[in-house]
Amino acid sequence: MPKLIADLLVRNPVERDDQLSAAVAHAIQTAEADKSRGVLVTRHHYSRFSVTLSPTVPYGQTRELDLL
Repeated sequence: MPKLIADLLVRNPVERDDQLSAAVAHAIQTAEADKSRGVLVTRHHYSRFSVTLSPTVPYGQTRELDLL
């Protein structure tokens, strides 16, 4: 089951980049605890993103999913 790390609603590209970078860094650190899930960054809309630990992504990898 995926573990939600961050659900982000951003207003501009700079805010998006800063918040996603911080959330992915936190997700990578959290993934190191169990080493069974990788990081999945999903774009749900132009201004909404989520960062999860997903069992469908191998540990040590980060993948992107664009739902637009």
